[in-house]
This record gives sequence, C-alpha cells and structure tokens, in this order.
Amino acid sequence: MPEATTAESTMDTRFERAPETRPERPPRGASALWGAPFLLGMLTAAAGFVLLGATFFTSIVTIYFVGMMLVIGGIAEIVAAVRMRTQSGEGKGLFWSFMLGGVLTTVVGILTVMFPGAGLASLTLLLAGYFFANGLFHAITAVMDRYAQWGWDAAYGLISLFLGVSIMSQWPASSVWLVGTLVGIAVLFRGIAMMSGSLALRRGIRRVTA
Repeated sequence: MPEATTAESTMDTRFERAPETRPERPPRGASALWGAPFLLGMLTAAAGFVLLGATFFTSIVTIYFVGMMLVIGGIAEIVAAVRMRTQSGEGKGLFWSFMLGGVLTTVVGILTVMFPGAGLASLTLLLAGYFFANGLFHAITAVMDRYAQWGWDAAYGLISLFLGVSIMSQWPASSVWLVGTLVGIAVLFRGIAMMSGSLALRRGIRRVTA
C-alpha cells in the first residue's frame, strides 16, 4: 500500500500545472495616468485643426487676448509703482520707471482692443521683423562658424528669412492669416506632443508592471 501511494503522488506531481507566466495587467489606476493626457492631447490637436480652418477668427481672438493681457499687465505695473512710492530708498527711484511703463502698456492694450485691425497689422509686422532678423542671424552664424551640422541651422535661417520677406511683401494683407496660422500650428503641435508623451508613459508603465 505505501508503494502504491508513493506512485500516485509521483504521478500527481508529474501532471501538476506549470505556473502561469503571463504578465499581470496594469492596475486600472495606471490607465488614467496616460489616458487622460492622451485624450486631452487629442482634443488639443483637434482644436488646432479648427483654428487652422478659421485663421481670420483666430487672429481676431488672439489680438483681443493680447490687448487684454497688456491692459492687465499695465494695471499691475501701476499698482506696483504706487506700492513702491511708499517705500524708501531704491523703491522711490523705481516708481517713475514702473509708473510710466504701466501707463504706456495700459494705453497700448486699450488701443489694441479698440482697434483690433491696426493691432493685428502691427503684430504681423513685428513677427515679420522677428523672422527676418532671426533668419539672418542664424544663416550668417552658421556659414561663418561651420560647427557640427551647421547646414540644418543655415537651412532654418534661410527659411525664416524667406518667411519674413514674404510676410513683409504681402503686408498688411498677411495680417489676416499669419497670426491665426501660427496660433493654430502651435496648438496642433502641442496636442501631438501631449499624445506622444502619453504613449511613452504607457510603454513605461507596461515595462514596470511586466
């Protein structure tokens, strides 16, 4: 009898199931870590497409936003100047600097809100000058220094230079689409970056929980 029992136990051991080696699923809370940013990125990218489809509306909204931010910033500067006036020493010396800067910023913001067309044209001309100066600087420094992979920097400078010249040549008609296009592209790529980061976080979570 003991021999029969030993044989049965040996057979049972032989036919025991092998332990499961499948990786455990990540906890449900881990899905929210990457799922919510991914969804937000999708909505942001969709908003970018919408803004690119309505560049004039985007430009008008942007210039109103810039005007209101200038007004708020100017008022904050005026308040800071008034508070500095009560202080002694260096505070009194900075009073007029902050006060004049705040008044000027507030006036520019109010004019921008009252005359959005002129504000949009001014902002477009400012952006055109930035593209031109930035492109000229990058192109010249890349050609003169010839550092590692200087060709990419030179190409970027030439593209920026061409963009600045094109905007200036079409000004003020370029005011209708430039600001809205730049804002739409920025929002679109922000959404794409958020989705890419969320997927990278998802892969990281799976490696940790595998």
